[in-house]
Amino acid sequence: MANSRIVLDPDIRAVVDQIQSKTKTASPSQAIALMVSRYGRHLIETWELDPNRYPDPSPSSSYTQPVQAIAPTAEPASMGDGFKFTEPIEL
Repeated sequence: MANSRIVLDPDIRAVVDQIQSKTKTASPSQAIALMVSRYGRHLIETWELDPNRYPDPSPSSSYTQPVQAIAPTAEPASMGDGFKFTEPIEL
C-alpha cells in the first residue's frame, strides 16, 4: 500500500470526521479511501459534462398530463374485524 500525506482545511476535516463517524471507519484515511472508492469514478466522469451527451430535457418529457382518477368498481376487501366504511367515525 502506498503512503500519502494530505493536508485538510479545518472545515473539510470536520466533514471527514462526520463521514468517519457515520461509516464507522477506523481513521480519516479509511474514510477518504471509502469516498474515493465509491464516488471517485463518478466525479471523474461527470466533472465536465458533455452537453451533447446530456441535452436539456424538453418540457414535454419533464411534465406529464394529470392522470384521470379511476373510481373503484368493487368493494374493498374486508379486514376480518367487522369494520365497515359506512359506520360513523366518532372523534
